[in-house]
Amino acid sequence: DGKISNINLGVDKLLFIYSDGKFSVTGIHSGEVIEEYTLSGNVITSKKISQENPYASNEIYVSDEYSYRYSGSNWVLTSWNARWPKEFGTGYEERSYPEYEKYTWENGNVVLYAQSLDSREMRYEYSVAEAPRNFPLRVIGFFSPVGFESVTPLNLLYGIQNRNLPIRAYTYTIPNQSEVKAEYKYTYTTVGDYITGMTIDEYDGGTASSYKYTFEYNFAVK
Repeated sequence: DGKISNINLGVDKLLFIYSDGKFSVTGIHSGEVIEEYTLSGNVITSKKISQENPYASNEIYVSDEYSYRYSGSNWVLTSWNARWPKEFGTGYEERSYPEYEKYTWENGNVVLYAQSLDSREMRYEYSVAEAPRNFPLRVIGFFSPVGFESVTPLNLLYGIQNRNLPIRAYTYTIPNQSEVKAEYKYTYTTVGDYITGMTIDEYDGGTASSYKYTFEYNFAVK
């Protein structure tokens, strides 16, 4: 019915269960609810992450709560509440970060990502090519945007996507904006209107790495 049913990560498989404006993600091996998302329409507004308390047998607690703020359909702010168990099972401590992440938009694209606990910022540059609406690449809360989180299908549920395809991203440390710390360059392979491949070339501290992705669709690409 158009919703994600499962994601196979190789070492584990995640199952998605929907009910009353929420969906939970369960690890098929553990059988435990790992994450729970709250939706407003088709947009994710919050997320909870659960873990087992190592000091209390079989006790599951919510370790992280994220709330997402939108300006229109643009994701602009993430708030984070972190919780962790005290040693020897004597309760929990927690700390809140009301402006943990900020996303700055220009001309329909995220051009700047910043995090309150880090002195770095990350800037993005875009091509004139428009991004296909079914392409899940998204600017996410990482300064190394090469993991599965940057292309998971869940990204399609965080408001509107970028209008264009990124071609370059780079980090720097405030206030030295001109001193690039790490750089990422994007290239794409297309068939018709669909992106079937992407390569991200990373240059970080004199070390070069390359990440290659392939995308398959459940209908014929013409």
